Amino acid sequence: MGRWALPLAILAVSTGAPFARWAAPAPSIAIAALRVSMAALLLFAAGWREIGELRRVAPRDRGLIVLSGVLLGVHFGSWIASLSFTSTAASVALVCTNPIFAALFGRIFLGDRVARREVIGIAIAGAGCAVLAGGDWSAGGDALIGDGLALVGAASAAAYLVVGRKLRTSVPLLPYLGCVNAIAGLGLAATAIALGADLTTLPAHSYLACAGSALVASFVGHSLLNAAVRTTPTHLVALAVLGEPLASSLITWVAFGEQPPLYAAAGGAIIVGGIAIGFVRRART
Repeated sequence: MGRWALPLAILAVSTGAPFARWAAPAPSIAIAALRVSMAALLLFAAGWREIGELRRVAPRDRGLIVLSGVLLGVHFGSWIASLSFTSTAASVALVCTNPIFAALFGRIFLGDRVARREVIGIAIAGAGCAVLAGGDWSAGGDALIGDGLALVGAASAAAYLVVGRKLRTSVPLLPYLGCVNAIAGLGLAATAIALGADLTTLPAHSYLACAGSALVASFVGHSLLNAAVRTTPTHLVALAVLGEPLASSLITWVAFGEQPPLYAAAGGAIIVGGIAIGFVRRART
């Protein structure tokens, strides 16, 4: 795959939000449950040779795997729900603030140092969030609900990464990802049923959309990102991932005619700029 791995990874990951749009009018909680459950099956199938190693996982690490799965479920449940309230541009831009939360959680729980340029990046991205929130306030209160859900999705994704940082050195990657997606799927499915959603009577296109999201965004996209990190400097991968809000918005615009509001485009650009300044390291020469 070589040089094409990274751009293909970004394109694949960027289909997550458009696929979720296509799955409507299925309930957002049902869309999230089906996506991660289908992704779990694909990940277990791809990593079946290493599944036996899960028996050797320490009891403490098993608890962390469960916590990681719960956090992943919160991420997908809240982020996909946000798409029902606000624009794709706003939702994806806000959920991409997860490096900010990762820096904060790493400082609090792992003792990681937060550099001055990261603080500057957080401040700039915060200004972008204010632009988005201000525009959504003018557009209507429901849009602010979407903003809040997207930020919950960002925070839970960051917490998921913080919890899984040590686990990925002791647990094979594909079985680990299969486990956390399965746990997230079970939790989301139980929540969907408790809320009265029927996962078995959705429109046919909703199942196709969820399967497409699981295959393209979760399985292909995230697998290619992991492959890209092995051959491409991490800072370049991080920079490329910032193209997701733009690609998602363009795909949704073309496929569904959802033109991003001007304030969402402006706020998203400020957020992405802040993250790029604060969290993308320059190459060492």
